[in-house]
Amino acid sequence: MYKQIICFCLLAIYAMTAYAENQNEDNLQAVQVVPLVQYENLTLSSQSIRSSSAGVLINSTDVQFVGLYTQHVFEEPLDYDFPRLYHTIDTLLEMIHGRNQYIGIFKSESDQPVSGGINTYQVAAVYGHEMIHEPNISFVLGGGIALGNFGVKTSDGKNWPLIPVPLVRVNYHTDMLEAKFEFLTSPNLSFTLAPKNRLRLTGDFRMDQFRDSRDLIFEVALAYRLYSDQAEMGDFAGLSIGFKNGNYGAFKLGHKGEDESLEVHYKSLFVAIDVSVLKITAGYAFDGRTLYRETEKKDVGEGSYISVQGMYPF
Repeated sequence: MYKQIICFCLLAIYAMTAYAENQNEDNLQAVQVVPLVQYENLTLSSQSIRSSSAGVLINSTDVQFVGLYTQHVFEEPLDYDFPRLYHTIDTLLEMIHGRNQYIGIFKSESDQPVSGGINTYQVAAVYGHEMIHEPNISFVLGGGIALGNFGVKTSDGKNWPLIPVPLVRVNYHTDMLEAKFEFLTSPNLSFTLAPKNRLRLTGDFRMDQFRDSRDLIFEVALAYRLYSDQAEMGDFAGLSIGFKNGNYGAFKLGHKGEDESLEVHYKSLFVAIDVSVLKITAGYAFDGRTLYRETEKKDVGEGSYISVQGMYPF
């Protein structure tokens, strides 16, 4: 579950970073409200996917909320009469009180989100306590409970919807490295080498399942900031080139059995440019495949990938 949450939080993190880098500290509001929009188009030899997103980030000193809705449209018919329209709903609420952290998550990814039954959504409530708080490192440990279909069965074969989940967070930052590791049902690692330099290396890795190498979802990029923090206009623009192993889904089909699911995997070589409130990414996509019911694979070829992300803070 958490790997999807990390996916949509990347857009929010970009918005917060761009906002922070282009505002004078004295002018920062107590509460920041940032509308978010995104459009993606993955075009492969035998399938194309259009994804449109809209959401909002609300950020203050002790509270952060991110909500994002995405609609995915498959241009070509799918096997097994699977529908061509899917919806993703992501929400994350985090509150900090001293060294205590409270996290609430709601996630739905389906052709019939929520209304399709417990198979189509997941909810989690988690508490963490900051065990270590030092200038360069923070360590949070905790746990909580999640509601959904996680493949846990009772003795009579029915779904057991409640499971305990651990929370591990490690944040480390120096002039040479910024790194963040999180574990909430699955491991997630992100880092930036030479974060204060205009030339830097970034990476994001996550893995929710362990079926094959395509389950390691990652993005690595070499980025160059056109201006430094000390420039008159600040650090507001950059270029990057990278490689990613991306995915869509898994989409759970409502009212059609808990084993009915659809995923799309692809790889991409890309270039990106961001200018304050706008980021455009485009590249060559290849090794595309659809995965039905977690076992049935179909090659969908190669093509192109483009993403446009925008935000407007106020």
